[in-house]
Formats: sequence, structure tokens, C-alpha cells
Amino acid sequence: MVAFLVTSCSSMTSGVSIGDTDIKSSEIQKSVDEILTARKTVDTSRMQLIEGPELLRNQAQFVIIKRVFDEIALDKNLAVTSADVASRRADAISRLGGESGLPAALTSANLAASNLDSYLRVLIISDRLISGLASSGLSEEEATTQLTKLVTDKATKLGVKVNARYGKWNPNTATIEAADTTGGAVTPAP
Repeated sequence: MVAFLVTSCSSMTSGVSIGDTDIKSSEIQKSVDEILTARKTVDTSRMQLIEGPELLRNQAQFVIIKRVFDEIALDKNLAVTSADVASRRADAISRLGGESGLPAALTSANLAASNLDSYLRVLIISDRLISGLASSGLSEEEATTQLTKLVTDKATKLGVKVNARYGKWNPNTATIEAADTTGGAVTPAP
């Protein structure tokens, strides 16, 4: 019975859709598998790591945010070059005390090594947007609030659909929230 459930879940190909882009569940699972493999190579005893459905949701969320930020960058004519990402990567590695600190930092952040450059790209776009908003006279808090609005508005405009295995999409916060995938069929014991 368990093998059937695992097999039937893995046969679901739809992960998330953002506008006209479909990301398969298998692509999201690759990041999860990479994270789980990396955890075996570092000391995780003092890390607060997410697991199970929360890790799946986190990785699906990352795919969405990455696409939304790329679209915002296009709208705002923000170019992020490979050199920008490489510079940000070098700075991060320097702050970690060298390349040897990277595996533990990625593991602690629940970030697949293959997603590091994409993550850095999102940070660069975010920083540039906040900086631009702040230079227009907004406080840092107001700029952050405005950036959140840009993200939720862009996600709404693109249209986001999430496979129920990851949770439920909340368009007001542009996040995937935990959901009862059993439709109430399973309830906690009293």
C-alpha cells in the first residue's frame, strides 16, 4: 500500500505554474533530494532544518519567487549579469571564511547548491529594487513594504497555480501555505 502511494505521488508531473511556465514536480524534487544529500555531508546537529512537506513547500516557493523576481527585473529594466552574481557569490564565500564554509551555510539555509546563483540573483534584484525605492524618498520599511506589493502584484498578474501536494497558494501574500491535503479525512486524535 505504501509503495502504491509513493508511486502515485511521484507520477504527478505538475508542480507549479507561473504564467506560461510549468515547473514539474520532478524538478522541485531534485532540489529537495540535493538538499537531503548535502545534509549527510555536514554536521547538522545545531541547525534548525525544515523537513517533509515544509521542505517541499519551501522549494516550490523558491521556484515561484525566482520567476516573479525575474519578471519584475524585466519590467524595471534591471540587468543582473553573471559578473554581478559571481561578485555576490565571492563576497558570500569570503564572509563564510572560504569555500569550505559553503556546504554548511547552504544546508543551514535549506538551499540546494545548484540554486545558489539563482538565490543570489533574487537577492541582487531585491537589493536594487529596495535601493531604488529608498532613493525615491521612502524609508527602508516603506521600501520593503512596496517591494512586497510589487511581488504580490506581479505574482497575481502572472497567475500562480500550485499542486496541492505543496500546499495552497495565497495570492495576498504570494506564498504557499500549508494545507490539509486530505480534505479533512484525517484528523488528529482527541
